[in-house]
Amino acid sequence: MTPHIEAVGLIYDDAEHINRIEYRFDCAKLILVDGVIGGLIKVVEDGNEWDLIQIQIDSLLRGQGIGKRVIADILERAFSNGASVKLSVLRSNPAKELYEKLGFKSYLDTPTTYEMRATA
Repeated sequence: MTPHIEAVGLIYDDAEHINRIEYRFDCAKLILVDGVIGGLIKVVEDGNEWDLIQIQIDSLLRGQGIGKRVIADILERAFSNGASVKLSVLRSNPAKELYEKLGFKSYLDTPTTYEMRATA
């Protein structure tokens, strides 16, 4: 994420990187691909609006539809529970296009992020 963070003009020191990693780590789940760790996702599945905090796919596995399948599963579970899903994506992150294809719509643009939400 460092290139995306720097591209929007943010500068994180080591402590800020650690805080970002540790934030809501209680909600972290590994993404397994053929029994091997292929990524990580953090989702707060609480109430009427779930929060997709983070998704990371190993760089060697990107472009294979793994993130799309994982997020589609989250949306399906959220919608079946009557919840929407929100996320924040850095303006420089090309993942925004994937989120839009999955039905997320921007509801707030900040100088560094797009705040997005998907509803059933």
